Amino acid sequence: MDDSSGAMIKLTSSNYSIWKPRMEDILFCKDLYEPIENGSEKPEDKTEKQWEVLHRKAVAIIRQWIDQSIFHHVAKDTSADELWQKLESMYERQLAQNKASLIRRIVNLKYKDGHSVSEHLSDFQGLVNQLTTMKLALDDEVQALLLLSSLSDSWETLVVSLSNSAPNGKLTRDNIMLNEKARRKELGITSESHALVADNSGSRGRSRNRNFNFKNSQNRSNSRGRSKGRSKSLSRQRGEITCYH
Repeated sequence: MDDSSGAMIKLTSSNYSIWKPRMEDILFCKDLYEPIENGSEKPEDKTEKQWEVLHRKAVAIIRQWIDQSIFHHVAKDTSADELWQKLESMYERQLAQNKASLIRRIVNLKYKDGHSVSEHLSDFQGLVNQLTTMKLALDDEVQALLLLSSLSDSWETLVVSLSNSAPNGKLTRDNIMLNEKARRKELGITSESHALVADNSGSRGRSRNRNFNFKNSQNRSNSRGRSKGRSKSLSRQRGEITCYH
């Protein structure tokens, strides 16, 4: 993982639950998670100096992604595991409040007609993932019910259909097949009648073109007929003229 790719975020006083797993990913990818896992216990295959350098490298990476507003809390740390534990003690206790806030957000999340269904699903999944990070995993049926309840009234037919067809009356995320209906919603085609209207409009357009072409053909035929008539008349007139030269 490239920690300069823009995917990483700096730790603030309000985003620890998102920052922590991302920071862990960076440390694992850079082979710098061992100082946090082992703490002061040095592996046998490393010298004291190597272990100290590894700690300082991990500390440097972690502090790189700590916002200036809270940097002073960890400015003097040189041990990676001590720094990590300090951050946990500072922000883990806020998780109860954060959990309540996330639950409120996921319950109040509502899809607005005309907006992107994909974005709505992404927002929903993002909240679920944050709760999972806080070790509060919602089971599959609860997720399915919350997702259905977030849809607007225009989706009522789909909600009823999925609810009635759920095996043993138990919905799961896999039951909610929003793909085709979601695409039709985003395209503005909510029923087959709309597609038929579109086809009929196209047919009327083709009919008008055919009528227009037919009339043009008639006009051309009439024009050719009149032209032939004039030609014959001129021929007769020329036939009546006597040339004396």
